[in-house]
Amino acid sequence: MKLKLTMIDRFLAFVIIFINGWYYALPITHIPMPLWLTPVQPVHGVYIHELLIMFYSGFLAISHGGRLPLRHHGAINMTLFILGMGYLGLLSNVVNLLPLKEFGEAGRFFLLALYFSLLVYWARLYGPTFVLRTLLLGILFSGALNIYLAFTVRWMEIGGLPFLLGQNGPGGPLGLSVVLSSWLMLERETSADTAVSLASLAVGVLGASMSYSKISMLIAACGLLVWGVVVLVNLSARRTRRLSIVFLLAFALILFIKHGQVMQYVHGVGGFIERKFIDMTLEDNSIVCRFQYFVITGEIMLGNPLFGVGYGGFYKAAVSTRGFQSERRNIEDSEEGDLGYSNPHNSFLYYASANGVPGLVLAVIIYMKVLLLFRRALSGRGFTGNILWMCLAGGYFIYGMTLPTLFNSSIMYLPAAVAVVFWRQSLPIPSPVHPDSPASESMPVAAGKIFSKP
Repeated sequence: MKLKLTMIDRFLAFVIIFINGWYYALPITHIPMPLWLTPVQPVHGVYIHELLIMFYSGFLAISHGGRLPLRHHGAINMTLFILGMGYLGLLSNVVNLLPLKEFGEAGRFFLLALYFSLLVYWARLYGPTFVLRTLLLGILFSGALNIYLAFTVRWMEIGGLPFLLGQNGPGGPLGLSVVLSSWLMLERETSADTAVSLASLAVGVLGASMSYSKISMLIAACGLLVWGVVVLVNLSARRTRRLSIVFLLAFALILFIKHGQVMQYVHGVGGFIERKFIDMTLEDNSIVCRFQYFVITGEIMLGNPLFGVGYGGFYKAAVSTRGFQSERRNIEDSEEGDLGYSNPHNSFLYYASANGVPGLVLAVIIYMKVLLLFRRALSGRGFTGNILWMCLAGGYFIYGMTLPTLFNSSIMYLPAAVAVVFWRQSLPIPSPVHPDSPASESMPVAAGKIFSKP
């Protein structure tokens, strides 16, 4: 019976994480798509994997006598910070008298806090590579389908290379998947880890390079830097040298056989890079508009320093600022603004405008806390770990400065949960000490808690 429950538990964990990853790289387009290629919301504002989290929590509580067996072991602060974002959102919405539908955005943080705790639980139970591999698998499948549809639809192209359907939306997570796949390769335990790492590298690089997005390409470049170090490490290690050489030769052979398609791809990517980077100036519209969001958000914060304007109040507050009257601002859709969908295209600015100074401070704290978790998890990996940590920090910083979903989705919390368990596994296990020995008197009580079994 216990084995059966464990199999059901592992299956549910896989389904939840996979669907979560699947949603990240789905096409974003006005072209009609099948239902299974869209982020389905069975209840308005609630996605399938979020409903499954609620169902799973009930299942877990019932199977453990009415309680959730979630012992955080180093993750309690992170959970509290996520909950804090939810409380700030509720307070801001109440103060600003926003409609009830805006409370759902605040409520999502309470679900994310529960999800983070479950991710730590699964990583401890089934291994951190299981959680990381499943996330990457979800992004891999939806990303591959997005790329296939992009080549099929060809809604826009440069040099024969079509644009990804959605650009920044799926491009950002695909870029991050390149960085995260290098982490999985570094920590790999099974052939499945290796296969998913390599496939995620291929799909992530291809998808990010087709996104026509500076954001996605910069994040993917961070990942390629880590992959270069990982490959060199594997070539220098006797145990992995032969297999690495075989993979590199196979890759070179594929490039040779598909020479024509490869050259067309390189030409297309070159066109993307030339337009997005080489010809870029500080007067480019995208740069000017993003900078103007800082001005607009600053004015909003000056007028609403303690509580902000709530999650759906950005557009209404922005139009009354002097920054919004400037020609340098981005053109906002007034209809979407009235519905509460407008945002400053920046996660830090979004929560600064929504929740005031406390929201900005808490957002920065969460980001720094995640970096600390990454640092602890990679501290034993030497030079490779240092490069991976810098690229994770850089990749998530770029994502947060250009997309509004860094804190209200699991894109950063899921790897953070994995980092918690990798860090816990790296801690030394104390040798048994006789109760009467002097060493037992000097051992801090906290140490016993830190190293206690789950």
